Amino acid sequence: MIGWALLLQVGLPTVGDTIWVRRLVAAPPGRAVRAAEWAPTDAVEVLGRPRVVVRGDSVEVAYPVTVWAPGAHVVRVPGPLVVGADGRVDSLPPATVTLTAGTVLPARPPDSLAPQPASAPIATHERTPRPLVALLALALVLLLPAQLWWRRRSRPAAIAPVGPQQLPNLPVERWAEAGEPRAVVGAAVARLREVIAARVPEARAELDTDACLAVLVQVRPEWPLVELGDLLRALDEARFAHGPDVDALGMHRWASELVERLPGGRAA
Repeated sequence: MIGWALLLQVGLPTVGDTIWVRRLVAAPPGRAVRAAEWAPTDAVEVLGRPRVVVRGDSVEVAYPVTVWAPGAHVVRVPGPLVVGADGRVDSLPPATVTLTAGTVLPARPPDSLAPQPASAPIATHERTPRPLVALLALALVLLLPAQLWWRRRSRPAAIAPVGPQQLPNLPVERWAEAGEPRAVVGAAVARLREVIAARVPEARAELDTDACLAVLVQVRPEWPLVELGDLLRALDEARFAHGPDVDALGMHRWASELVERLPGGRAA
């Protein structure tokens, strides 16, 4: 056994430099040498796995370490392990090594880092809710008129009540005298079917006469449905009849009188 040695960088190592701590031991015949686990504490740290190198009849065990504080540090390095062919393990005695590292800080005059006196207290800003209140008041003044204007602008337009439309006073007598009975019959049909559809929405104006009467039987059985059916069928025949035999003006008066008698309100 030769002993421990330090492989250093050029000159005195400083804090953080890699230092190799080496030990040479005689290689026993038929036995192998292994490095023991080493976990130093405090300011010394192992940087990696130890290295085992055979040099002739000797074996070198080396540990890469570093020092994190300047000055001398005494450490205890464990002895290598000797392993026999039968698996038996013997350990060599540990050794004490002193590691010395210099500081990396530049030289400075004495007391250059002396504590400085306490600074004067820094005045804090006054906390008051007045800016927030003023901001809220300004927002209220600006946004309230805009909100009222928007609500008035977005108000839905009034919807006209559902019901029969006001029908103009048609010159049916003049049409009849001018020989236009179909125009008189068409006006009577339009007036009668529009009033029916206004009071019974299911009986739409586009339905034919039979379909309209079928709806009225279900919805308005109290109406004079027999008379209403006769009038609607007579109007249908008169619309497609030819010649002067059609009493268009009479059927128009009949339709106006029947509309007045239909329950559910007075027709317009």
